[in-house]
Amino acid sequence: MSPRPRAADVAQRAGVSVTAVSLVLNDNDAGNVSAATRARILAAAAELGYQPNRVAQSLRRQRTHVIGLVTDAIASSPFAGRLLGGAVERATRDGYVVVVFDSQDHPEREQAAADELANRQVDGLIYATMGLRELDTVPRTSLPLVLANCQQAGDPYPSVVPDDYRGGWDAARHLLGLGHRRITMLSGVGITPGQPHHLGNIAGPLRAKGFRAALRSHVAAADSPVLTVGWDIDEGYHGAVRVLAGPAGGPAPVGDRPTAIFAANDRVATGVLLAAARLGLDVPGDLSVVGFDDQEAVAANVVPALTTLALPHTAMGERAVELLLETVTGRLVPDASRREHLRCPLVVRESAGPPR
Repeated sequence: MSPRPRAADVAQRAGVSVTAVSLVLNDNDAGNVSAATRARILAAAAELGYQPNRVAQSLRRQRTHVIGLVTDAIASSPFAGRLLGGAVERATRDGYVVVVFDSQDHPEREQAAADELANRQVDGLIYATMGLRELDTVPRTSLPLVLANCQQAGDPYPSVVPDDYRGGWDAARHLLGLGHRRITMLSGVGITPGQPHHLGNIAGPLRAKGFRAALRSHVAAADSPVLTVGWDIDEGYHGAVRVLAGPAGGPAPVGDRPTAIFAANDRVATGVLLAAARLGLDVPGDLSVVGFDDQEAVAANVVPALTTLALPHTAMGERAVELLLETVTGRLVPDASRREHLRCPLVVRESAGPPR
């Protein structure tokens, strides 16, 4: 096997000094090396298959180019893993590696993970949660820390969260724009002390708050209640039957039931579709349905395909890495408080249309 190419080999091939090679390959050549020489060095490095020694660079810069990501359940989730994918993709563009620890919803493991990652000299930490949560505490660390899909009162750390309030607003405005005036929201359970993390989140109340705010300007839409049902398919099904069925078990008269339902998430919306089918209601002819999340392998594949608000998981992962790298490189003060809300775009499909 041929020996690994060295910076000296690149210098010899390009006809320059080793110092010039070091400046170019470490992006420190501005004002020191001409454009033609830079191009010659990069071409020589490519021809030889030269790769910089990351360990040596880390020792010189006192950075390891490794980011730790601690999460409660994202890595084992079928759809929130997009946050992880966005983080990895963005870190890779800057030459960083992401090391992930998923506690599988055992918070007592998360502090140990943060301590171990610090011992392994990662450059910073991202703490991310499966559902949007208001945190009492976060893993203690002296490293730069950014929160993703969660926030802490007082904003002691930079955080990136979805704009669930605006998502609820946009859902209501979309249905109002289609002509609906009797709209029911089936909301998820909010924070309750002592609940498991995946149940105790603040997304449902924020979406409901935005939904109500959008309706307040429409007097004709005042009769649009918010019912708290839960986050799963069966809870959406039973909640929908409650508002759609009449005393005899069939569909209630047209004037006694909503023409549209906004569901807390796509699983609840799937339950609504099942309830409508059981009652013989056409979607979207008799009932329009809007979900939330744009859950992978669900929203686009149910029948009819679900109009929904897409959670920006990939963008959250990318932005969390950007904020962390700004802190690591000194462009952002380590203890600067900043909460960024990312828009949840409306994805229009076939489940919502004008009322008959």
